[in-house]
Amino acid sequence: MSKATQRRQIVAREMEGLELGDPRRARRAIEIAERFAAEPEASLPAAMLDRAMLEGLYRHLASDSVTFAALLEPHIAKTATRAAGVGDILAVHDTTVCKFGGGARRDGLGTVNLSDQGFLAHVTLAVVADGSRLPLGVLAAELLVRGKRKDTRRRSAAVRMREEGKESARWARGVRAASSRIADPSKVIHVADREGDIYPLLAELRASGARFIIRSAQDRVVDVGDLRSHLRQVSREAPTRYTIDAPLSRRSKVKWLRYPHAPRDARVATLSVATAAVQLRRPQWNPKSEPETVPVHLVHVFELGPPPGETPVEWLLLTSEAIHTREDVERIIEGYRARWTVEEYFKAVKTGCAYEARQLESFRTLSNLLAYTLVIAYALLLMRSLTRLERKLPATELLSETEIQVLRLATKRQLSKSPDVREAMLAIAALGGHLPSNGQPGWRILSRGWQRLRDYEAGFLMARTCDR
Repeated sequence: MSKATQRRQIVAREMEGLELGDPRRARRAIEIAERFAAEPEASLPAAMLDRAMLEGLYRHLASDSVTFAALLEPHIAKTATRAAGVGDILAVHDTTVCKFGGGARRDGLGTVNLSDQGFLAHVTLAVVADGSRLPLGVLAAELLVRGKRKDTRRRSAAVRMREEGKESARWARGVRAASSRIADPSKVIHVADREGDIYPLLAELRASGARFIIRSAQDRVVDVGDLRSHLRQVSREAPTRYTIDAPLSRRSKVKWLRYPHAPRDARVATLSVATAAVQLRRPQWNPKSEPETVPVHLVHVFELGPPPGETPVEWLLLTSEAIHTREDVERIIEGYRARWTVEEYFKAVKTGCAYEARQLESFRTLSNLLAYTLVIAYALLLMRSLTRLERKLPATELLSETEIQVLRLATKRQLSKSPDVREAMLAIAALGGHLPSNGQPGWRILSRGWQRLRDYEAGFLMARTCDR
């Protein structure tokens, strides 16, 4: 079975049960998904193969009978089924900006990054909470179109708060939507970065009994016993419980976020860990209908001795999880670190599937195409995640015997007699130009390597046919 065939099978399975009001329309949708899955980076004309299929795609994406929610529903249902079959899961919430170039305005798109046209996609990705970080799929997704932003200097503080509060409500909607799909919500741990540090959200999570790990952004007023203090002061004064060494991935600066990440190189960091129990106090500008306090556990992680010129890593995590033992705290830290899986997922969407390069002309067609892309990106992320498991899987889990044979002939890397998935993946990455000194291969390198392997395999099969 070729890699492209495996992707097609995963995507077709994810879309089983699709309902678009007409069985023929649903069959067409699955055929479209399989075409995309065969070559995720290809242009729309190249992916559809012929003019008739391409014209059918354009009509399909623009149809009033086809919606983002309907296209994604079968995948969400299967994600929930997979989640029911494992232990605790992480519901990782995050927002990405989908922006599109070109001088002409596209119908229905809003303004992002101050001047670009596009929309926000707020996604909840389910991940197994056992340290493997295996993705289970999307549990919820919401698209938000912004209007043209006015100069913030001309808006009153009250107006800005109302606008930001309206948009920030997506986090609570994502939590509710994800929780509603899981038969046993008590096994779900909601994970969010600093944008999720919203007092009404924290209050709602606590009131509903939901579990969570959210990185703090606000230096909130807190009660510690009978004392009044601030979150940052409590974290600084809490005694160190232990230190750990943790690998940190390379990261580029993201400018559009309200709390932008500083860029950094990959490194292994020595982290000091402290904990405390606090009561968050309601901000003075919040309505009195919200609870006066919200009890949380605090886990403070701070890097000791960062490299010269590097900003030390510091995480201030607010959580519902127990902090009694070292194992409790390590699970919280690992839960937050697993948040990076959704960043990889967005890379699969934008780089592995080249979503932002699509030349469609309206929000309707782009949003419908995004539904397909989210499913295909899941298939890509799942296959790459399997290569990073600590336990070794045979390469035949992802590659056919023919592909392994071609890979032996095409790569300079010496494959073992029975290669595992990781060994084969690195050999494929080498075909795409990856160097071992560059760390883990990225999406473009892997896509290039897969395409070359596919081309080599086609030539190999043609030559074998001619020999007969």
